[in-house]
Amino acid sequence: MENNQEIKLIILCSWGATSSQLAKKVQDAAEKRGLSVTVDAGGTGEFKQKASNYNVALLEPQVRHLKKEVTKTAEQYDIPVDLVDQRAFALMDGDKVLDQVLKLMNK
Repeated sequence: MENNQEIKLIILCSWGATSSQLAKKVQDAAEKRGLSVTVDAGGTGEFKQKASNYNVALLEPQVRHLKKEVTKTAEQYDIPVDLVDQRAFALMDGDKVLDQVLKLMNK
């Protein structure tokens, strides 16, 4: 991935509460590395309306049952979708989640 490509990530959970905490951690990790990353948090319901704003989406482990539905929306915009790494989520590890996003973007 070229360094000048901005990553626009959305972290999805059912209501956007825990995801906003994680989003902030990922944002901080990106800033420390000097990467251009915008991280938003949201509920899976609103993703349909806002999908076109992003180029990668992560789902928190507790909404893994919605992955198929989210992926269907994401595919229309060519957005990779994955579940947040369970351990990284438990530890609220922004660096680990950022690594996961970078890997997804490189595929």
